[in-house]
Amino acid sequence: MLSTAFAAQFVMYTPGGDDTAVERADPILFPDTISAHVHQIFGASAFTSELSYDALQASECTTVGDASGDGNGADKSSYWHPALYMESANGTGYVRVPTSGHKLYYRDVGNDADKKADPFEFPKGYRMVAGNPFQRAAGSDAGSQGITQWMCHSSSGSSEGDKGGFPTDVSDCDAYPGFNGAIHYPHCWNGEDFDQSNPSAHYSYPEGDVQSGPCPSSHPIRLPHIFIENQFDLHSVVDQVKPNTFVLAQGDSTGFGWHMDFFNGWDEGAIPELMKSCPAPYYGNADIGTCPTFKKFDTKAADCKLKVTFDENVDTPGNDLPGCNPVQTTNPAVKMAVAALGEATDKCSASSGGSGSSGSSAPAYSASSAPASSASSAPESSAGSAPAYEAPSSSASPTTLATSPVAITATAYGDKNANNNVVYETQYVTVTARDLPTPAARAAALEARHGHALKHLKGRGHRL
Repeated sequence: MLSTAFAAQFVMYTPGGDDTAVERADPILFPDTISAHVHQIFGASAFTSELSYDALQASECTTVGDASGDGNGADKSSYWHPALYMESANGTGYVRVPTSGHKLYYRDVGNDADKKADPFEFPKGYRMVAGNPFQRAAGSDAGSQGITQWMCHSSSGSSEGDKGGFPTDVSDCDAYPGFNGAIHYPHCWNGEDFDQSNPSAHYSYPEGDVQSGPCPSSHPIRLPHIFIENQFDLHSVVDQVKPNTFVLAQGDSTGFGWHMDFFNGWDEGAIPELMKSCPAPYYGNADIGTCPTFKKFDTKAADCKLKVTFDENVDTPGNDLPGCNPVQTTNPAVKMAVAALGEATDKCSASSGGSGSSGSSAPAYSASSAPASSASSAPESSAGSAPAYEAPSSSASPTTLATSPVAITATAYGDKNANNNVVYETQYVTVTARDLPTPAARAAALEARHGHALKHLKGRGHRL
């Protein structure tokens, strides 16, 4: 029998359409300088190539909010992921596939043994990267294979890539939500500050299941879990591109290098209050706009525009991807030198960081209690250190760490499996702000959503 108990969560949306900032910027790994590859950027209006928590707090709007299009006034965070390209049908080079929306799930999931942060929120200016940009093959275990997911939704059915890579035999994804790249962020923290020379050392994925596995002993503190579905509008360019020629901006034609960045700009206290107050019907909360503590910006999410710092041709760059990003299938891929603004070439050399196995800043996926990262060098092109986030160090700090494991009850947070892990079933939801202009329309869409979710559960072998 299908359980009706789900972990606490709230869900946010972007208003649909392509992101307004698409550029080679990455404030985490390449602060205040051009980055290695192109990113699609969404979130707070104060985004720039160098970020700090205080700078994000000056944002006047965000592209992230509720299903009716109101921007979330409490979330001034920045989010970004690599752009997606395909080969042009007329042989003129690459064509960027525009995005058509993003759906963000914030969840309270984990294991009884975890030390849950108290209050349950990110420290000011916390930053992290989900996935591994240098990965070119499936992970070695089911847990790591569950970090990324690619799925094509078409009028003839849906196809999912194997073990987190791109699906094959894709000609068009003409049904909502189109070509979807989903990813789970790590939620285990060691309590230490951000280190630009080792930018992934402070966080880790849990052991085993990407959501319900226990945090490793090296990173015992559990923070909120972020899961994001990113939608690409393949249908809008299907006549311009060759089928099955997907490649991510860093030169990844496998899809296994799908990754995503997060720079925290949340108001203090907002996440814990939302987790407590958001209504959670049968399938869990599906819209932050239904939460009594939701605070909105005056500016609608669709009217919020982010500024571009590094202006170059990122839509039709020619026969090579913007920057120095030759297509690589060797696992891990070689880390290449960063090309200058306006360059799109495959005639470039490896950077001093070598291969992605040692020079990347991708998060570790813990299969044991080993240290979280093997990264050993900062990006050689960085002009300086990124502003460190304020890690909690005293009782006056905004985040006080739990001193003992926090018990999580099945009633509040979901079912448990034989290993005492909390089980959370992801539901794929076919609603966006464009679909929900009024409360009445939202209610109708959410009712239709139940049937859609049941189809996914049946497809995964659940008994209903």
